[in-house]
Amino acid sequence: MPVRDPVLEKKLSRFRDFWDRKPVKRPIIGIDIGGWFPFQRFSSLSRITDGAQISPEQLSSGECLSDYEKFFQRSLATEDDLVKGAAPISAIPWMEGVLGARLRRNRDSVWADERRLSWDDIFSFDLTDKNPWLCRYLSFVKDLSEQGRGRYPVGLPILRGVADLFGMLRGHSEALIDCIEEPELSRKACAVCADALTGLVRQHHGTAGDFYGGYYIEQYGIWAPGPFVRLQEDESAVYSPDLYVRIIQDFDRKIAASFPYSLIHLHSASLFLLEHFLDVKEIDVFEINKDICEMDLPQMMPYLKRIQEAGRLLYVRGPLTRDDYRLISRELSPEGLVLQTVVQNLEEAREVHEALNGIYPG
Repeated sequence: MPVRDPVLEKKLSRFRDFWDRKPVKRPIIGIDIGGWFPFQRFSSLSRITDGAQISPEQLSSGECLSDYEKFFQRSLATEDDLVKGAAPISAIPWMEGVLGARLRRNRDSVWADERRLSWDDIFSFDLTDKNPWLCRYLSFVKDLSEQGRGRYPVGLPILRGVADLFGMLRGHSEALIDCIEEPELSRKACAVCADALTGLVRQHHGTAGDFYGGYYIEQYGIWAPGPFVRLQEDESAVYSPDLYVRIIQDFDRKIAASFPYSLIHLHSASLFLLEHFLDVKEIDVFEINKDICEMDLPQMMPYLKRIQEAGRLLYVRGPLTRDDYRLISRELSPEGLVLQTVVQNLEEAREVHEALNGIYPG
């Protein structure tokens, strides 16, 4: 049995109120230290040279456990509302690896090469227990769960979305052409991607087990009282509304419906499709990134208000400023709302706390 942790129990209680949309005086507020480049957290990855291909055998959960522990302790020092935990290395595009892509280091990131597969090769894919990337992924989940031992949850990392994975399998430009010229084959390929994603998430939850009766998404520090899935559609920024609805939307709905709780990650570049994402009633939480060199928060605000008007839960993440928090406090309801500021260090985190004291007391 885990040791009783009153601070953690209070956080979980706040998330239960979030899911139940209970009246609150302030939103859930979190701080992510160094969240843009998770590759940097792991000392053992430094031996992989820039531009080199990465194999699953090069990733050892055992070598990373001390780095996970250090980052966990560092995260606790933020003293915010988010649950602190772990996940298989978020810098690794695990789903692309599982689907057979070559992964390469690109400075402090990892990129997946386009596969440019034939239709027959895509349709012959089968997610088996012998898949080397899946085996390595689950070994991280198992070892992290043993190290956490009730102190922290082991949640989902970034796992991409249907359009992202389809683009990797066929080539990103080719996939867009396919959606126009071969819609039925494109939908069939998207079904393969959706099945692979839901299959991996189910195996993750089966290996990690629950944490205080719930499940977790690591990047967002968000906990739900039941099995949880993270969707994203970065590639949707280049899809027309018609193509998204005809080719992709049904699979977002299928993935979200496969689990009791769901969150979709979106960038501001995809917000022109917001009404079509809102049509997927099975999606519970809309996580919207405030990105550097993209829309600023005043430009994003009509979309954020629309999400709340539609009765959906809202999560806003990015380098939020004092002015951003003031605007949010005036324009958005604190009920069903999570705010996460990304900072570089603890000193910046303390500055965020000081700024918030005058906006959201307590």
